[in-house]
Amino acid sequence: MDSKPEIFYEIEIKSVFNADKYQEIKTLLETDPRFRLYNEDSIYTLFYKDKTGNDVRLRNSDKIIEFVYKKGLVTKYCRKEVKIPLENLEQINHFIQVFDNLPLEKQRGTLKHKKEYWFNYNGFDYCVCLQFIEDFAYIVEVEFLAQKEEESEIHIPNILAVMKELNLQPIDGEKFMARVFDYINGANTLNYE
Repeated sequence: MDSKPEIFYEIEIKSVFNADKYQEIKTLLETDPRFRLYNEDSIYTLFYKDKTGNDVRLRNSDKIIEFVYKKGLVTKYCRKEVKIPLENLEQINHFIQVFDNLPLEKQRGTLKHKKEYWFNYNGFDYCVCLQFIEDFAYIVEVEFLAQKEEESEIHIPNILAVMKELNLQPIDGEKFMARVFDYINGANTLNYE
């Protein structure tokens, strides 16, 4: 692992849809030269939440092993993120031992298959992340990683324009949270119109 710890603000908007729309968006991203694939991965994530909605995540795949802290509810467009690479799965197991003994709520894990593309809009490179999260949802996230929270004022209108370019509707944060709670409680939430 050659990455280093990072602290940034993730400015993102999500769209959730059904399997047919997923295939349509996948084809567009793969065939339109304006979208440049730069990463593909399948990531297992274990989640813990505190009472205020902040969460910590332990992620691993063939490419990454990391600890991630996200400050703020998933309903917000801009959240502070701290990402720390780990050396091996044994370190994840040590974090699990600690988190299981803290006042954190352990939640159902996810397996996410994602493809990330760069798309330049108004002089900025935005990440368009196509995701299939098993038993949960088909999602596109359009995001920008900023150094300051205030940058969201610049990027949110651009992100919405990129969503429009993809013919996608952003999901309301409360509706997305309802889907998350259904998933946490064991529901398969893939059926989405």
